[in-house]
Amino acid sequence: MQQKSLDFHIEQNDYFGTLATLLDLIRQDLDRREYRRHAATLANLCDELMYLQRSHRIEEIPVCPD
Repeated sequence: MQQKSLDFHIEQNDYFGTLATLLDLIRQDLDRREYRRHAATLANLCDELMYLQRSHRIEEIPVCPD
């Protein structure tokens, strides 16, 4: 994901959901190609990202000048 797109999804508070969707598309492709173990790993990651989407928000940490 490019920086501009990343910033947009963070601002819209849908980064975790967007990432989960992209990973799920990869998981589906792996599943079709019978890479079941890898597909299962991605399915678990997608579930974790959707949990984060529902319960967390990304906030910028202010950088203190040295």
